[in-house]
Amino acid sequence: MNDLLPVIGVLALVALLAVVVFRKPAGHPVSSPIEPLPTASPARREPFEGTEEILQKMNEGVLLVDAGMRPTFANRAARTLLGLDDVLLPARLPLPELVTIAKEASAGAGPGEGEVAAFYPQRATFRVQAAPLESGAVMITLLDVTDEHKSQRIRREFVAHASHELKSPVASLQTLAEAVVEALPDDAVAAERFAGRLMGETDRLAKLITDLLDLSRLEDPTRPPEAACDLAAVARRETSHAEAAAHGSGIGLASDVDGPLMIKGDPQQLSLLIRNLIENAIRYTPSGGSVGITARRDGDSVLLEVTDDGPGIPQEARGRIFERFYRLDKGRSRDRGGTGLGLAIVKHVAELHRGTIEVGGELGEGSVFTVTLPALGAPAPETSRAVSGPGSSTVLPIDQHKETV
Repeated sequence: MNDLLPVIGVLALVALLAVVVFRKPAGHPVSSPIEPLPTASPARREPFEGTEEILQKMNEGVLLVDAGMRPTFANRAARTLLGLDDVLLPARLPLPELVTIAKEASAGAGPGEGEVAAFYPQRATFRVQAAPLESGAVMITLLDVTDEHKSQRIRREFVAHASHELKSPVASLQTLAEAVVEALPDDAVAAERFAGRLMGETDRLAKLITDLLDLSRLEDPTRPPEAACDLAAVARRETSHAEAAAHGSGIGLASDVDGPLMIKGDPQQLSLLIRNLIENAIRYTPSGGSVGITARRDGDSVLLEVTDDGPGIPQEARGRIFERFYRLDKGRSRDRGGTGLGLAIVKHVAELHRGTIEVGGELGEGSVFTVTLPALGAPAPETSRAVSGPGSSTVLPIDQHKETV
């Protein structure tokens, strides 16, 4: 029923237009699909002109076709969606699927409807609905659902990836649990070894679930209240928490944080950002290497930088590393405890705080992640889309009213 609301609304607006366009005065010879209208008084033409103005300003595409399926009217939205000329109408509908739907409606089998894929002027998907009019014409409405389909595809891919990631540790847990049960009576050493691996897989599963929940909260359109927050204090706290993991892996952890560094934001989300950057750096830094965390004021901005001695990130991958479940080396990343969600969480937090994140460093010499956030009291930066360029990959804040998955 909800899908029919656009048609019902447009029908009310277009009814008068259709009657006027297809009206044929008695005794007037038929020489073309569209007859010239007889001279009308200003008062009589006013409703038609007002209705057409409304139709032209609608975001939905509206088409009228006669009984021969020839277009007689198209509003601006329909012309844009279908790539039609600004003045001239085509002799027939540009997509065969539109003709089929319009004919179904014209045959009186109820409103014709369906989804149509178009490849010109760009790839797009339209939800199409058609309704017959008393004049014999058919009204067609076009609703662009390309973004909706994209969101659905992203959600399907997300569920598929999440299911795959969850399946692996669950299968390992089952296998290890069986091995522990079998080894307990005869081999205490083997049982202890299997139990240790069992705990490791349990930790991995718990981390994945935690990251999924964190990402879900970050994608909630309801933003948490913002307050003055000292990023330096958050950075020092997260660095302190990471010391044990770094030293346990034989990695040095150096911190150079000026403070206070006041920004407007959510301390818990900023903790997630810094924690995931540090964990990512430790994960890819070999034993004997070092990870650095610096934070400082730079004009109207606060800069946070995390460096590592890992393998670095190839230029061609820098535009994708913030995607959920994307891994440069899937096997090695899983072995090191990564869930594939850490950098996606970092990106979301940066966007929610109107910031940017850049990736630098030379291949084979480590990576540099730089987060730039507006300092408290600084003018808000312009909203922009994600871009990437040579030497760095920059994720800029995205309009929070547009999606995302």
